[in-house]
Amino acid sequence: MNSKFKFPVVFYPILLSLSLFLLDKIFFLPIIVENTYSWKKIERKFYELKEDLFEVMLEERKKNPSKEIGLILGSSRSGEFDSEMLELFFPNTNSFNFAAPFGPPSFQAYWLERTLKSKLPLRYVLIEVDPLLFSQAAIDYSLNGSYDNEYVLSQIDLYRTRSKNPWEISAKGFSTDEVEIYLLKKLFALYKYPLDPTAIKANNKEIEVGFFPGMSVGITGKDHKRNYIDKIKHVNRVKFGALPNEIKFANMDVFLEKDAEAMYNQYLRGQALAPTQIYFFKKMLELLKGTGIPVIVYFPAVSDALRRRMATDGLLEKFNLEIQKAVSLAAQTPNSKFTVVDPNTDPRWICKDFVDSLHLSGACFPNLLPILFPKTVR
Repeated sequence: MNSKFKFPVVFYPILLSLSLFLLDKIFFLPIIVENTYSWKKIERKFYELKEDLFEVMLEERKKNPSKEIGLILGSSRSGEFDSEMLELFFPNTNSFNFAAPFGPPSFQAYWLERTLKSKLPLRYVLIEVDPLLFSQAAIDYSLNGSYDNEYVLSQIDLYRTRSKNPWEISAKGFSTDEVEIYLLKKLFALYKYPLDPTAIKANNKEIEVGFFPGMSVGITGKDHKRNYIDKIKHVNRVKFGALPNEIKFANMDVFLEKDAEAMYNQYLRGQALAPTQIYFFKKMLELLKGTGIPVIVYFPAVSDALRRRMATDGLLEKFNLEIQKAVSLAAQTPNSKFTVVDPNTDPRWICKDFVDSLHLSGACFPNLLPILFPKTVR
């Protein structure tokens, strides 16, 4: 009697799901990402290529064991401080810049912890703090895969309490929502790189010169992005992660006002600060207290327009007080060296030319740096 094997119908959905899962992995291939993910979205690469910078730091330590290491943690506002620039303040020190666009405390803590575990001789640590980096949205870029799985999974805050005051919440790591987003972007390419037909066209089209419609610069969007990625890798080796500020002009007040309003509305208006970021900031203080390493916790220079908006409803005042309180508590541990710096309230800060509401013109750095790195920490 002939009998034919019949594949159980119940397995069809499983096979279909498995097939779709495997098909999705094709969209992780670099050549696919390069063509389907917008060339204008470069921010993620600043996060991803910090792994490359970390390897450079380890190699540099082997080549020059007599040199100490400076660690810079923060956002793009700190991303311009390069080792050569800081040699004046910290001789015989290689300063490595791990700042990234909107780099939140969770991302800062990740690289601080990895650096400390590598037993590198730290001459100083610079930590940038302001309400924007503690906002709910600040973690978005870094959830695209900038942490390792063990780091995230070992710090899940499963039973986070709720409170109107985020400083009173006893957070224990990443929220379950943040972990879910992280895992989805790790597992599913189309979740991390949503398919956008308009991006495919733009990536393969020659870029136009901004002020001259129709005039191209001779390279496609994806070529421009590829060149920029190569530039980041290059500065990882010659500038130790810093991207020098080549913009020396000051923007008009009317533009700064509009930009400040947009930044405040997008990230802070009607939103509480993120307990996750408060937790990781305090964790950094825990890791550094009692080590004897000079730690500079600094509030970045911002335009008066943005500062006024962050002062709305007492947000900025409350934030600054809580930061000061946390640092003061950590400083009580013997052999702790914490310094809090706020150029915004320092009378020595007189060069206040801003490119936008967040970023100070590179022409003002000679005035800013002596304030950020006082003699007490050199």
